[in-house]
Amino acid sequence: MNEILQDIDVYIEMTWSTNWSTNLTGLPIVVVPCGFHRSGKPTSVTFVGKLYQEEKVLAVAKAFQNATGFHLQHPERVS
Repeated sequence: MNEILQDIDVYIEMTWSTNWSTNLTGLPIVVVPCGFHRSGKPTSVTFVGKLYQEEKVLAVAKAFQNATGFHLQHPERVS
């Protein structure tokens, strides 16, 4: 993964049920909301960075939240 991320500071991927690539490598991640499925369930994205560079991952995730406002949305109540 270090070779793959050589020229990349942070990349974004859809959040899956397991983040196997980061679980096996110890890469820092931040998961943030990015809206809702048609079913009404929340969705999220994952920001992944290099080892020991958590500050970059956190800065990009914060910029995403500031630009989108998804973290302020709530799912509709089900009766």
